[in-house]
Amino acid sequence: MRALICGAGIAGLTTALALHRAGWSVTMIEKAQGLRAGGYMLDFFGPGYEAAQDLGVIEALQGHARGVGRLDFVDARGRTASSMAYERMIEAADGKLFPILRGDIERELHSALPGDVHISYGTDLTEVENRVGRVVVTTRDGKRQDFDLLVGADGIHSQVRQLVFGPEEQFIRPLGFHTAAYFFESPRVAEALSGDFKMMTVRDRMVGLYEVDRHRIMSFFVMRADGLERPKDVRKALGAAFGELDWIVPDVLQAAPDDGGIYYDVVAQVAMDQWHKGRTILVGDAAYAVSLLAGQGASLAMAGGRALGQVLDGADDVGAALGRFEARLRPLVQDKQQAGRRMANWFVPATPLHGLVRDIGVNAMNWPLLPGLMGKFFSVSAKGFSLAR
Repeated sequence: MRALICGAGIAGLTTALALHRAGWSVTMIEKAQGLRAGGYMLDFFGPGYEAAQDLGVIEALQGHARGVGRLDFVDARGRTASSMAYERMIEAADGKLFPILRGDIERELHSALPGDVHISYGTDLTEVENRVGRVVVTTRDGKRQDFDLLVGADGIHSQVRQLVFGPEEQFIRPLGFHTAAYFFESPRVAEALSGDFKMMTVRDRMVGLYEVDRHRIMSFFVMRADGLERPKDVRKALGAAFGELDWIVPDVLQAAPDDGGIYYDVVAQVAMDQWHKGRTILVGDAAYAVSLLAGQGASLAMAGGRALGQVLDGADDVGAALGRFEARLRPLVQDKQQAGRRMANWFVPATPLHGLVRDIGVNAMNWPLLPGLMGKFFSVSAKGFSLAR
């Protein structure tokens, strides 16, 4: 059986590993020119952790774990309003949590690919035809090929989803925010962070900062905004949204690269009635983006890719297997999406009261008598994402 996977990010690479283990012949295409570097730093835990263990890559990923002392929420002057020791978060997740850059996950998954999994970079699809028992695709260079399965793992702006299911406007659910991220170097900012992950939150805005390597800073921004369009000048838009803030924010904005070095996108979820059609299936953000506000996007992408490989391992009826995959995972994903929508006004405070209540809650997590509160945040069951026979 032959599968084509569109997208060589976390979802696509994990799916490739899982399908290859299930005996499928796997080909991949990726519109980027090569492996992407950087990306957000994220807390890796939950169902993706179990998937990484099962696929034999967890130790390699743990080798890239970053050291974080504390998670601090600070005000517009950099004064700490609430704080939590990162070790408490690890304890709440039973030790199965570590901070890692998204790019480091992709590199390790890529390194784990068997030699007979071929990736063509710098290309994408222009046409998809679902036929009985197969799918016919046309790539950007005009080449037509037949496969037994097409996997769309090409992110929230999925080309596969658009070709097979329709325009993305039908499926993108904006949460009312935009986000941006970039890396820069600054000894002064690094000194102010002191090894901690600091998030400045003011009404309708957030700035997150962490030193990933010596003097090399990861920054990300979240701001309340409507619409799906990227501003013409991202650097200027960030200056307009955050320019009046104090502390080290002026240094952060001054160090922003040209627009080409800034990641920028809408904070949104993907809501679809069906993730598969014929011999085409969507995985990861293409099917069920949960958003930055919900977290665990990388974890759910890995869990979904592993589950797809499991359900197709030895499957006589591919269509029925895809239906089983969707029926099992959909309720779990929807729960996580609902949690993300509930968190929005607390993650990026809609009012001063939201910020105050959030700070009281974060500080309460440090109390020894309340360990169960934090544990609920890490309570997405990994077992529901396993579809092994």
